[in-house]
Amino acid sequence: MNDIMIVMDESFPRSRWKLARVQETFPNDDGLVRKVKIAIAAEFLDDSCRPTKPIVYLERPVQKVILLLPSDRVADQGILTKLPH
Repeated sequence: MNDIMIVMDESFPRSRWKLARVQETFPNDDGLVRKVKIAIAAEFLDDSCRPTKPIVYLERPVQKVILLLPSDRVADQGILTKLPH
């Protein structure tokens, strides 16, 4: 959890794919993670860097997300590990 991902979307060019943070993982019967619940990064922020719209949560198969920054490196980069409420 808390991995930073890029969400693949075949309807957009790669330069428009969104960033997301893994909120929950769903292992299959074999113990391997096959699906993840992600929080999509906000497109617009207010003056205090808070999202102007509610955070969008999606469930995606792992084949449709690309690991950008593993959770063990997120804290090292100074990235918040909890979403603002």
